[in-house]
Amino acid sequence: MQSKTVNNVRVGRFELLMDAGFGAQKAGDILIRAFARMGKYVFIEPTIPAEISPPPRTRPALSGVIIRVAEFDLENIGNNTDVILASHEVVLDRRLDDEEHNPNCRVLLDMGDKDLPTAEYDRVVKRVKDSGLQFFPFEIIPEAQAVIKSLAGKARNMYYIGMLACIYNAPEGFVINEIKLTFGAKLREDVFKKNIDLFHYGYQFAKDNVPFGYEIKNASGKNGHEKILIDGNSALSMGIIESGIKLVSGYPITPASSILHTLAKVFPSFGGTVHQAEDEISAIGTAIGSYYGGVPALTCTSGPGLSLKQEFIGYATAAEIPIIIIDVQRSGPSTGMPTKTEQSDLLPVIYGSHGDSAKIVFAVHDIIDCFYAPILARYLAEKLRLPVFIMSDFQMANSYKVLDKPRICEMEDSDKIPDFVLEHFGLGRLPETIEMVRTEQAAPGTPEKMRRVTGLNTDETGKVNYFSKASQRSHAVRNEKVHCVQRALKKPELFGGREEGDVLIVGWGSAKGAVEEAVSYCQNAGLAVGGMCLRFVNPLPPMLKEIFSRFKKVVTVELAYGDPYKHPPLAMILRAETLADVQPIICRVTGRPMTPRTIETKVKELFHAGVA
Repeated sequence: MQSKTVNNVRVGRFELLMDAGFGAQKAGDILIRAFARMGKYVFIEPTIPAEISPPPRTRPALSGVIIRVAEFDLENIGNNTDVILASHEVVLDRRLDDEEHNPNCRVLLDMGDKDLPTAEYDRVVKRVKDSGLQFFPFEIIPEAQAVIKSLAGKARNMYYIGMLACIYNAPEGFVINEIKLTFGAKLREDVFKKNIDLFHYGYQFAKDNVPFGYEIKNASGKNGHEKILIDGNSALSMGIIESGIKLVSGYPITPASSILHTLAKVFPSFGGTVHQAEDEISAIGTAIGSYYGGVPALTCTSGPGLSLKQEFIGYATAAEIPIIIIDVQRSGPSTGMPTKTEQSDLLPVIYGSHGDSAKIVFAVHDIIDCFYAPILARYLAEKLRLPVFIMSDFQMANSYKVLDKPRICEMEDSDKIPDFVLEHFGLGRLPETIEMVRTEQAAPGTPEKMRRVTGLNTDETGKVNYFSKASQRSHAVRNEKVHCVQRALKKPELFGGREEGDVLIVGWGSAKGAVEEAVSYCQNAGLAVGGMCLRFVNPLPPMLKEIFSRFKKVVTVELAYGDPYKHPPLAMILRAETLADVQPIICRVTGRPMTPRTIETKVKELFHAGVA
């Protein structure tokens, strides 16, 4: 082999592509945990097929991980891939269609299936070379192939883990330790040893045969805080426990299901109950019933389940029963693309229920937000007795991140929510007393108290009342609850410190990392560009109109459909609320995350066209 070239970089991104069911996601989890223990920052995005057990060596079977590693904190998956390791030509061909590789990307392709009658290696290899990518074919060494055969064709991912660990200079000991933590108690000793042997074979093969490597320094500027590695849905699950919620009722639906999976293992130890309902309607009904009885509860779902919950959401609004709904968005409409990311639920969440249904809707920016969001949601739901939505998405749910260990508050009484949680979300403390439609809000069984519960309109005593003044008052009181939140909202953070300029980029929820990085690129290029990413989308911060007026052009970026005749949801809402000429520059629904470079390119196009 020619001498190895080691590239010293601050950040790198690589991919492992395999067929579904062969362990690509598990391999990715092992690698990022090893990198994190080494002191690096990581961000991971799984590529998961929607079908259950799609046939191997087919395009729908693509399963993999995209991993970004850096010496600095990461808020998104980045722009393009430096290295791709593919188990065969079909998954590589499919992934190349997404065009997320660098122009000089290095492609490692396992040629072990090249003699199959259906193989199309020649065509795919030509595609790689015609694209100008660097191509490195390889075959698993015979000794490792014999081990894989003895394991009935399994554990090939261990060989690939070894190769990637060597390429990214991860010491074998760190990775082996993570393999032990992952599989040590689950496999027979002889089977586990064979997995470790495969890892060693792959590591040594890359050391002897792969002519390049990457050296990424450990994190610089450590702040002395204890670090953890956690994904979005797990952070939401831990936040649910931290908030003092005692019942989570849901129906399995991708990508929200792992909240139920995580809580099922640990919630009982904290006095909580996970209820798997027979359907989405029962799930929210159970949660509302629990809260009516005085037991804090929530339900979690995704877009299709949200549709089924709408009638009960309206009922909770009218009956003034607190309820928290976590919506982990995925691509739609209908069942759409269950394992792809999107931000298209904004309008059905805000306006979906019948009539004038007041509610609070806020989104998570990052994984630390996921931890604190249930705490804030419980405070708002119990204070206002309205439905409160936490908006996440597939990307946020399944992305792991290294972060400072969160501050623990173990909230028992929502009125005693810590100030730092409110400050984290840019919200002041709400008024001590907030008017309700009904003066009596006692829980069932409270001595000397009688509370009527109905979805019909009532007067302040709780009696059903269809008179015009009673109806007008009910609507006014419910909406005043929302206005209380709006008045308590603080000015959103403006990225890059720019308070005025030519272009303001606005996103919401999980777009935060990409928007912030794109603003940095633009400002480094000398452009007068600012950015913000909204957490609260209903209500919106009241000072937006004034902020927008200080920029020549305001544009949105969102993973929701738009075209010249149709504004995407965020742009539509901002235009209506501020009367500013807000225009979308990214409104795509490819199922892929937003990238900083794409935003930067779109903004520069505005400058080149003389629009900004």
